[in-house]
Amino acid sequence: MVVTREGTSQVKKVKIDLLHSQYENFFTNENISIDDMITKFTKTINGLTSLDDEIDNGQKVRKIIRALSSS
Repeated sequence: MVVTREGTSQVKKVKIDLLHSQYENFFTNENISIDDMITKFTKTINGLTSLDDEIDNGQKVRKIIRALSSS
C-alpha cells in the first residue's frame, strides 16, 4: 500500500525549483576552498538527482569552470 499525501508533488516541485536556483546562482569566491566549493555543488546536484531531475555532465563541468575565480 502506497500512502500519498496531498501536496507532495507541490513540495517536490518547490524543492526542485530551490535547487535549480542554487545551481543557476552557483559561484565561488577567493575565500572558499576548492573542496568546499565542490562539496556545495555536489549537495545541490545530489538533491536534484534524488528528486529525479538530472543535469547533464557537460553542463555540470561548464558550471564549475565558469564558477572558478580567475586566480
